[in-house]
Order: sequence, then structure tokens, then C-alpha cells
Amino acid sequence: MKKKTIIWICVIVALLLLVTILYYFCCKKRVISPWNIWNWWKEFISDGDLHVLPSINDEITADSMRCGTFQLVRNDMVNNIVKQDVVFNPQLQVVKNLNKQTFSNRYLSENSYFSKFWLLTLDLKTAIENWIKEKFNETSDILDLLDWSDVPQSDDFYAWKSEKRYGFYAMLKKIFNFENAFDELDKWQFDDKYSNIEYFWIKWNSDSKLRNQVYVYYYNSDDDFAVALKSKEWEDIILARWTKWNTFMEIYDNILKENEKYKWKHHFTKDDYLKVPNLKVKTLAEFIDLENKAFLAADGDVCIIERALQTIEFELNKSGWYIKSEAFIGMMKATSVAMPVEIEHRYFYFDKPFVMLRKESDKDLPYFATQISDITLFQE
Repeated sequence: MKKKTIIWICVIVALLLLVTILYYFCCKKRVISPWNIWNWWKEFISDGDLHVLPSINDEITADSMRCGTFQLVRNDMVNNIVKQDVVFNPQLQVVKNLNKQTFSNRYLSENSYFSKFWLLTLDLKTAIENWIKEKFNETSDILDLLDWSDVPQSDDFYAWKSEKRYGFYAMLKKIFNFENAFDELDKWQFDDKYSNIEYFWIKWNSDSKLRNQVYVYYYNSDDDFAVALKSKEWEDIILARWTKWNTFMEIYDNILKENEKYKWKHHFTKDDYLKVPNLKVKTLAEFIDLENKAFLAADGDVCIIERALQTIEFELNKSGWYIKSEAFIGMMKATSVAMPVEIEHRYFYFDKPFVMLRKESDKDLPYFATQISDITLFQE
């Protein structure tokens, strides 16, 4: 009897596993093969999430994304209210990276972002909403996620209180277009694991105007190259295939170094090919590692970050690019709180894991970066 029971349990488990595999590959648009089943198993036992990184210096973990809006609000908090580096006990690497302030608003044009901070009140919320409506014709997603029921109307509430709460907010929004829309490609695979993925591309007989929209940083091999797609608004999309994922800052530095070393053609020729997947994603991140830990301000007051949030929404296709990102930090500050080689053809095919960065043409650092391995996370 026991033997039959064990057999039936094994059969049921096997059937459940088979159904799970079939469901996963059908819904995730995967190509079924022994190799991809093994890759699926490795992903299955990992978290399989899209990771949003607070800083450009943070180490990349699997599919990762970073946008500078969170660093903007964090800079406002440190430079204007805390007035010294944030130190937790024990200190966190992510806090050390944010303290560097590697990215700031000097890497953005004034018309692309808005930031505001002060005492957390309903008046502040209204002011932010009015500004982003006027500047971007936008409403805020992130402010609607917060509980405003116990927030006072005006600054007067804090006049005689030793405990004060502050709000730090930023929004970035950009829309740009390619001078000439790229050619569409029939649905293709990505990394030999994902099928039916939409791409745009340049092939041998594409219009020469499309080639003028591409700058080649370098091409060392079909697994190590980088290009920039140029828009008519003077924005660069930098796409890179590189096997050594570390931090987005290190990847960007490597692209610049390889560009200096590369002595072959930096222009895109009729013998070159380009293939880029359409991307679309909308995500919300809460940086819980930064919340509810006490640290000191320069004046000796104790500070605690109560909420640390960021949204990122972007889309890339044959016609252009769109990005919108918000960030918010809610912080409490009080006098006393308990402490918590030359080749004939070059194939620039972004159909395997790659990195994308966005920068303004006349700025020295990218304001956005993402590393893409699981393409389905970027196919809303």
C-alpha cells in the first residue's frame, strides 16, 4: 500500500512539474529545448524580478534598472536638510554609493525634470501637483500611493514642534523621436530562450538615412560591442553587449575607454547590421533597506527615512523613446528619537542580454540605465 502511495505521489508531482513548465514556456514566449529548460530551472529557483537600483554605482543583479530621479531626491535630502553624509549602523554599501552623489541635476537639462522639497504638508503636495501639471502636463502616480490622512495642511503645524517631517520629490519626463523610423523585423527570438519578440533593425538594403542615426563606439566581437542611436532631439540611446556586468558606472566607463581604443569605423556602414528589441516596462520600487533606520543630521538631530519610493516607465520602439520616472523620500527629523578586430560585416544584434543607457548629448553621465536578460520583464 505504501509503495502504491509513493508511486502516485511521484506521478502527481511529475504531472504538476510538466504543466508548470508548459505554462511557463507558453506564457513567457520561450523556445522549448533542453538547454532552455535548464535555464528555466535556474531562473525558477532565483527571484526572477526586475531590480531597481538606487545608485549608478550599485552592483547589477540579474535584470536591473536605474534612473537618476531617486538620486536627485536623495541629494536634496542630504544637501539641504541633513547636511552631511548619511551613516547607518551598520553602514550599508548602497548608502555609501548614494553618499558619493555621482549623479546630480547637472547631468540633466532644466526642461526634463522637476524637483521640490520642504515640510510634508498638503500644501506641498498641491504645489508639486500644480508644477508637474504645468511643466509636463502630468499627474503623479507616486503621490497617490502615500497616506495623506494625517498630514497637516500647512507649515504652521510644525512651528513649535521638535519633530518635523519632510517630503522630497522629483519627476523626470522625456519624449524623443528618431529623424527616420527604423525598419520593422518579423518577430524573432531573444537569447535563444524567448520567442515572438518584436524588433526594429537595419539590414543591408535599409535606407542610408537610418545608418546615419547610429554611432559605433566599438566592435570587438559579436558578444562585445556598443552603439548609440541618435534622436533629432539630441539624445543618445547607448546599447552595449558585454559579458562583464558589474555596475552601470563601470559599464559606461568601459564603453568610453573602448571607444578611445577602437580604430576601425565609428560610422555605421552598408555592411553592418543592427537589431534591437522593442521595450516597454512600468515598475514601482520601494527601497526598504533605507527605511526605518536612524541616522544623525549635522545639527545632531536624529533622522529616519519613512518611505523611499521610485517609479520608472519607459518605452523604446522603431520611432523613438519615452521615459517618465518619479521618486519620493519621506523623512522625519527630531531632536531625540530611538536610533534604528577588422571584419567584413559587423552584426550589432541586441538579441541576447544587453545594457541600455540614456544620456543627454552634451552631458557626461547617463541619467538612465537598464540591464536586460529576461526580455519578458520589458514586454508590458
